[in-house]
Amino acid sequence: MEAQGRMRVDKIESKPAGKDGSKPARGHVHEHVLHYMRRGLMVGAFLPGQVMSLRKLAAGLGTSPMPVREVLSRLVAANALEETKGGSVRVPRLSPEKLRDLFSVREVLEGMATELAARKVRPELIEELGAINKELLTAIEKRDILNCLSSNQKFHFTLYEAAGSAVLMPLIESLWLQFGPTMYMSLLIPSMPWNASDHEHILAALGANNPAAARKGIVHDIRTTGKALLSVAGPNGLELPFANGPELQFDY
Repeated sequence: MEAQGRMRVDKIESKPAGKDGSKPARGHVHEHVLHYMRRGLMVGAFLPGQVMSLRKLAAGLGTSPMPVREVLSRLVAANALEETKGGSVRVPRLSPEKLRDLFSVREVLEGMATELAARKVRPELIEELGAINKELLTAIEKRDILNCLSSNQKFHFTLYEAAGSAVLMPLIESLWLQFGPTMYMSLLIPSMPWNASDHEHILAALGANNPAAARKGIVHDIRTTGKALLSVAGPNGLELPFANGPELQFDY
């Protein structure tokens, strides 16, 4: 699949100024930038090795460099980004060992969240997940790389959030921040065509009130992707098959 176009960033909407002409609160700007960066990392819109341009991000988001710099520092502390010797910030290239560890932990935590969600499943959840999966299948058919990534992440998080665990979700989000950029790579591996078949098995298990089968489906989905990524990972991590990664548009 080939990504088309460039990343679109929506400028922060200014709140109506008060009588004193005050600008939007600093906290509002910071949270907007943080949400944008987290979303981009988790859906795979930022790619392994990509350097974060402070000036470009600030201009695109319609803010000053300061909140962007603070958010980048926060994401470095969370191991979602890394600082280079030259002082720039970039998306890490995950070593095979790190990638293997991340996907092993994913199997445990996301498998647990899936089973918990399946134990309290409601028809509305199955309907919502089914609609999201149809969006994913449509994106696959159209070879729409961005919506493949976005719909896949939406399917997983809608399922996990249904578990209602305040402990599991932050842990799962932390994992997705770290491995999310590799998901673009999974779309380029001929031996692992995306077909959403595991999602279909999960939906069937939810409809049959079978938590164990739902967990098995999500674990198989994660394991299959992990193995495919490891099959193309070099000793220094996953390398893009082109010099500079495409800039992807994404909604957040």
